[in-house]
Amino acid sequence: MLRLRIRLINNFRDIFFHIFFLISLSLNRLFKLPSDLEQAPLNLFSGQLVLGKLFINGYFNRFSKPMRTSKVIEKNDLVPKKLLEGLKPETFCWLYLISGINDQESRDFTKALVNELGVFNRKFSYKIWCLEATAFRLCSVCLNIRFLELAKVFNNKPKMLSFIHFHVLYLSLCKTFVPKGLISLRMNSGIFFASLILGETISKKEVLLAKIVKDIDFLMKKNGELSIDTPGELLEIFFLVNRLTRFSSTSDLSKGKKDLKLRGFQNQIAPILRGLRLGGGQLVRTNNFGGEMILWDLDKELSDAKLNNFSIRKKNMGFYRINSGRLTLIFDGKSRKIEKKAKSFCCPAFSFELSSGQRTIFQNNSPFNFFLGHSDRILKVEQDYNSVNFLKKFGSIDPSQWVSKIMEVKNYKDYKNNYIEGKKKICIDQSDIYHSRKLSIPFSGTEIRGSEFIYSENKDLSNFDYINVQFFLHPEVHVWKSEGSNYFLLQLNNNEVWNFETDENNGDLHTYNYLDPKDLQIKRAFRIVLRRRSSSQNLFVTWRFFLQSHSSRITREKIVS
Repeated sequence: MLRLRIRLINNFRDIFFHIFFLISLSLNRLFKLPSDLEQAPLNLFSGQLVLGKLFINGYFNRFSKPMRTSKVIEKNDLVPKKLLEGLKPETFCWLYLISGINDQESRDFTKALVNELGVFNRKFSYKIWCLEATAFRLCSVCLNIRFLELAKVFNNKPKMLSFIHFHVLYLSLCKTFVPKGLISLRMNSGIFFASLILGETISKKEVLLAKIVKDIDFLMKKNGELSIDTPGELLEIFFLVNRLTRFSSTSDLSKGKKDLKLRGFQNQIAPILRGLRLGGGQLVRTNNFGGEMILWDLDKELSDAKLNNFSIRKKNMGFYRINSGRLTLIFDGKSRKIEKKAKSFCCPAFSFELSSGQRTIFQNNSPFNFFLGHSDRILKVEQDYNSVNFLKKFGSIDPSQWVSKIMEVKNYKDYKNNYIEGKKKICIDQSDIYHSRKLSIPFSGTEIRGSEFIYSENKDLSNFDYINVQFFLHPEVHVWKSEGSNYFLLQLNNNEVWNFETDENNGDLHTYNYLDPKDLQIKRAFRIVLRRRSSSQNLFVTWRFFLQSHSSRITREKIVS
């Protein structure tokens, strides 16, 4: 019954958008468009040249399926022989990567791929014309219009202008039924960037700016945060605001004091982004949250914005940030309920990521979004969090129902240490166990002491095959362990040496596959696993991470707080 209802809703949705698609086709023929570009924004340089080259050279083809190829473009060797299954090349977000390369190979590839994606066809496809994909595509086309001209993607300028104008008409019709929020912001931003190229064919720029301000204001909470899901979306909003203030005329911005409001949004978002930034410039990652393969460089966007607020928010979006000496630690304290049906469970709550200077040491290996869709299409990762992993005994045939909920998180300090601790309840098939984690970090940033307390109030822990406390190391961290010891030696690429010590001699090293958000390469890395079993009602684990030595050049490395 539920499936039938979902299918009916999806069918009604497709019919609804298909009608607007046909209306837009008809109206697009009636409008008189300019003969040339009113204004063309400069191509944006994302700095992701390596990823752009990988895309052109077919790196993602291994994750794809055969595609139809027309006789006209079959002769072109640059045409990819496969379309990316389950991914979203129709958003055109890959243009930000390829336009930075801007050589003949990248132009030929762009022309061939755009033709093959079918966006020029006068046939409706929900995958191509859903609101999110259409809004992304309009922004990508408008902000990379000069590169598309050089690539000769369009046969002539009238066709190019008509293509952009059709997107404006379609989104303008659909926008009537879209509430304020992130989708509406993307749609209004795309229409605004199109107005720079076409002129004010449908809406005036000042009206569009007013709608954009209302969309962002709607997302703003009273505490200064935004009601969005991921830091990647937060950076996207920051990117759009930066472009809006850069490309808008003074007269458009001054009406209704929209310039002051947009500057205010920049100064509210920037401290949150700094608070979610690790030392190497990457956003924090955990449980489908953050670490996205972003199209725009975080540090560049922060430096380009004309800000007067240079603070760092230590607590935002449920994350707690601690800076001590060279160490930057971001602790996941999001008070959300997490449910899963499986034989094992690793709750992302109370996981953390750690960097020393610009070098990442511990990180979560969680899924993320990138310029073609979701990372699961390249490498499916699960339970790779710096937290505790529970496994029921193999005698249990059916998977268990796990429900985790944070009870409390405390962040405080005394005269020499920072502390963060939390307690959560995990319900397993209607039985409750509790996990408390406490971390202490001296102000010098030379040590972290951790303790894990796991207990049950009414049952013992013997029905678990094991309880693992696990720590996932970044691929650039080299690690050694001598047999029969509880001592691990970690060396960073800048010759900084750290020690990891446990309370018992049963810590192990295991390898795992790490999907790097920076270059989307699958890399071999190590994880430290502290395996424990208990026949009583509680289990206590302690560990210590401390600095052993460092090279003289470390002191010259820039530390970003």
